[in-house]
Amino acid sequence: MLRTETPTLPWESSFYAQLLSLAAGHPEEQFFSHVHTALRSYIDTPILVAATADPTARDGFRIRYQRNLDDRNSLPVIERGFVAQAMRAGRALQFGRPAGAPQTLASRGTMLTNIGSVIIAPIRHDGRNLGYIATRNPRDGVFGEKELEFVAAAADVGALVVRNKNTAEEARARSQELRLMLETARALASERDLRRLFHRLHRLLGGVLDASTFWVALGSWEQGLMTIPYCVDHYRVLDVVEPMPLQGSLCGQVFREGVPLLMRTPEDWKPYPNIMHGDANSDDVVSALVVPMSIGARTIGVISVQSSRPHAYSERDRDLVVAVAEQAAIAVENSQAVVQADQRARELKMLAEVSRALAAQLSLGTLYQTVCEEVRRVIEAPGFFVALRTEDGNALHMEYFIEGNNVMEPGDTPMKSSIAERVMASNRTLVFQTLEEINNQPHGVIGTDNTSNVRSLAMAPLRLGNKCIGVMSAQAYRENAYDDSSVRLLTAIAEQLAVAVQNAQLYDQAESRADQDPLTGVYHHRYLKTRLEEELRRSRTTGQTVAAVMMDLDNFKNVNDTYGHLVGDDALKMVTSVLLGAVRSTDVVGRYGGDEFMVVLPETTREQTETIINRVTAELEERDLRLADGSAIPVKCSIGYALFPQDAETPADLIAKADAALYQSKRMGRPATRLQRIGTTQLRLEGDFGLVSELLAALLARDRSTRSHLEHVNRVAREFGNALALKKEDMDSLLRASVLHDVGKIALPANLLAKPGRLAPAEYELIKRHVTIGAMLIENIPGFADAAKAVRYHHERWDGKGYPDGLAGEKIPVLGRIVALIDAYSAMVIDRPYHKRIEYEQAVRELRARAGSQFDPKLVEKFVALVESGGGR
Repeated sequence: MLRTETPTLPWESSFYAQLLSLAAGHPEEQFFSHVHTALRSYIDTPILVAATADPTARDGFRIRYQRNLDDRNSLPVIERGFVAQAMRAGRALQFGRPAGAPQTLASRGTMLTNIGSVIIAPIRHDGRNLGYIATRNPRDGVFGEKELEFVAAAADVGALVVRNKNTAEEARARSQELRLMLETARALASERDLRRLFHRLHRLLGGVLDASTFWVALGSWEQGLMTIPYCVDHYRVLDVVEPMPLQGSLCGQVFREGVPLLMRTPEDWKPYPNIMHGDANSDDVVSALVVPMSIGARTIGVISVQSSRPHAYSERDRDLVVAVAEQAAIAVENSQAVVQADQRARELKMLAEVSRALAAQLSLGTLYQTVCEEVRRVIEAPGFFVALRTEDGNALHMEYFIEGNNVMEPGDTPMKSSIAERVMASNRTLVFQTLEEINNQPHGVIGTDNTSNVRSLAMAPLRLGNKCIGVMSAQAYRENAYDDSSVRLLTAIAEQLAVAVQNAQLYDQAESRADQDPLTGVYHHRYLKTRLEEELRRSRTTGQTVAAVMMDLDNFKNVNDTYGHLVGDDALKMVTSVLLGAVRSTDVVGRYGGDEFMVVLPETTREQTETIINRVTAELEERDLRLADGSAIPVKCSIGYALFPQDAETPADLIAKADAALYQSKRMGRPATRLQRIGTTQLRLEGDFGLVSELLAALLARDRSTRSHLEHVNRVAREFGNALALKKEDMDSLLRASVLHDVGKIALPANLLAKPGRLAPAEYELIKRHVTIGAMLIENIPGFADAAKAVRYHHERWDGKGYPDGLAGEKIPVLGRIVALIDAYSAMVIDRPYHKRIEYEQAVRELRARAGSQFDPKLVEKFVALVESGGGR
């Protein structure tokens, strides 16, 4: 507007007339250039800068004219701080020393140097800043009040030019709205990908209003959450992963009410004190348009544009965005319908593929792995398991359990008070989308060792009609991992799996019946040959050895002829029980035919094979077959074995070699434990103790409880000696020393041996003499010299702190070191009157802890290997 505060001077009228003529005859692009020329005629202003408001510019202004008439090669600039002051003041301001002021003073009392003379006048209309005109002279003290009036007048007339241009541009923009709406309709109708759809929508809206911050939120009030598929904050595209709560958010307010909101100033936000401003990441939001995406009375989402400028949007902008949002809602629903149809088609295709995959599998292990792979193709399932109800119905057996790429060992887990129990009781799928939901359940989680990592869980029943045989679960490490489609797929796959499991179980049962001997329940020769072929193929890949063991009952025909076939059948069942108890779960036991058995031992060395054979032999020696009249008959057997690839290269040759070894054993006989009378007692021992029976009888008379210890040490000595591959003479000496190691105690006072509590030093010294006494008692008996040395030194220690001679390391005879180790082990794992046995695992830990101090460390490791393979029992 024109200034009228003071009477117009003649030169002012002339300048105004010139400015109005320029405004009428030139567009904005040329107007400021002519203004600069006109001003130069009245004031010394070589530099002029003109700018208009532009919300997309970095500082809010777009430079329209920028010239130094004295130096056309330079590009003059005006301090932004001066511009900001003038804009806030809303009137023309002068900077630098005014004309006629003393040299030491600066404008407004501020010490300003090297700025020259500067005047900045806002271009204003209806109280709004439309831009500014700035003049500058590099010399100080050039501008005064007159120059200020000239520049202010130029800004007033410039306001008319800028306003006219803005009005024309607004008219053009509004005339484009109908075309934009048509383009919007075409874009929304042709695009099915929601992200691209919203990008095009953003671009179209950005052509008519400030859409530097723009986002779209979709959701439902029942869920209480909204997802944000598209978000731009100050022209930066953001990926918003986490859903946004409706409660306490601006979009929640609009979504619930279905009414658009128009925010222009900070005052407009005050009616909503509990609502986050804008819902975007910007902290400087002042203006906002938030409109519902509605189809009739139903709202499916919210669209928002936001600005840091006040009054950035008008009612007309709101109506435009509302119209666009209504079209977008229809497009979104159509797109979602197409996506859902595509999703259902993919689900049906996936289920068909799963059905074909399951139909091709009859092995349960392969079946579960196949299902896991198919589920992971379409569902996020780093944790996955299948569990079946046990026969008693009180637990679940983990058939298949994988976390990441780690497949866990199968096992049983209690079902009571578990989520699986709820799933099986209701026979429906349960889904938990957050850690809080999972933790708030009265039932615990089955199927993961670290439930703190699980943030989402879906568990489906394995249904056969109204019967539930187990559960299948997918677990994820992020929240809200499972949508409706995921749950539908998991449920459908679980139903197919239930049928496949039933078919596989029926097949396994039929195959098992076909492969099992009906009398003993173990496999028959056809299955044994098949498994042996499989293990040999696997061995060629892994490089591990495979043992084939053949076993034949001695004089079995006489048993049948003398006692009848029913007793013979009982003998076969007893042998089967012994074999199953002696081997590992990975070994295969079968009845090869008649009275002959075969055992396939995968990944088994020669030493391990002999340990298992000795275990079978020892167990059979301890058992008798009881007859109906109460009498008992012994059951003996001959055993032979062969190893692949050392002894044979083919399954047939391996069986032939093992069979040949069996018959050689039958012809030559074998060492065996037998009952030996010691005084009035019988001991089951290996070795010949006839020459020392009176010494042993005296030892047993002193301590009857030592019998089980002596038998155990003797039995373990045989196993460990075999594992060490001792020569025959060393094995004989070891067996003798194993029984006679404490024989020297017969020379000690009985009250000292039975004394409870700690011994006095003198008493302990007396006890230590039993090793030397024992050695002296047997060292002159023929064949017992080496056994006597083992007896003498079995209390020496590897570190030299033992007795009687304080020997250390390998200076201790090896048989003494062996007896020391076995004696200590047996004392730990056998119940004694003064000591309760400990578990084998704990005993192993004790031996390892004392390796290198009390025991030979190399012998400890070999002995531990024996125990961990099932020996030493």
